[in-house]
Amino acid sequence: MLDKARDFLGSEKSYRKAVKHQQKFLVYDDRQENPWAPRGAALAPSTLWRWLSWLGSLSRTMQSASQLISQRSPGHTLHRQMISIDPRKYCSAARCKTLEQAGGLLLVEAVFEQRMKNRIFPRFATGCGWR
Repeated sequence: MLDKARDFLGSEKSYRKAVKHQQKFLVYDDRQENPWAPRGAALAPSTLWRWLSWLGSLSRTMQSASQLISQRSPGHTLHRQMISIDPRKYCSAARCKTLEQAGGLLLVEAVFEQRMKNRIFPRFATGCGWR
């Protein structure tokens, strides 16, 4: 999920292109013999937006992780890093803000893993109440 979110935010890909791998739909139903089926239980482009909006809503998790990073590395410039979103990826200010927040969490998650030698998901996020 995080890889697909990063791929979408860090590229010019549309939602539709971001949920594919090598031009084939990703299938999430492991009961099928072919994991790269053209239809069936394929990942819908709207699923990626739901993931991003959920990631963007985890403000407590992002804030707590940022505080831990600051405590571990006081000189870190994480709080100064801007997440710029391609204007073609949103139609409204609200969607832009959600995508920026999701991108911010992905950035914090990467730095958290690097500095803390641990991932935010699932344990740390659970401790933050998934908020």
